[in-house]
Amino acid sequence: TKTSPSSSSSSTRLFFDLGSMIRNFGKKVTASHILIGPSTSVTGRGMVKDDATAKLLQLKEEIGNDPEKFAAAANEFSSCRATNTKGGDLGEFGPGVMVGPFDKVCFEEEVGVVHGPVSTPFGEHLILIRERTGGD
Repeated sequence: TKTSPSSSSSSTRLFFDLGSMIRNFGKKVTASHILIGPSTSVTGRGMVKDDATAKLLQLKEEIGNDPEKFAAAANEFSSCRATNTKGGDLGEFGPGVMVGPFDKVCFEEEVGVVHGPVSTPFGEHLILIRERTGGD
């Protein structure tokens, strides 16, 4: 029960995960991310995986869990064209619409904390879960 994206998709949305939709029914997350995509990224901000991971670990240390520092780093370093001019803000979304590892962090890890690096088919991410509502 996973569907492929359109080939023009430039966000982190890749699959619909029915299992996550059921497990996390009624929950919503508001999150931001910093993506460092592959070195072929059209933004010119991509890197090979090991370099991306190292850069994100450095940024995570500098950011701590500060949302303002996170937004500034996203604007400067993220290769996500959909969010790199708005502080990495992904807005609010429900379960099962983001790629598996990304979805898992957003719905299972601590709110108000920067998580990652998290690896997805799009590259390496830092994720700041700003809010989670609903569910339990």
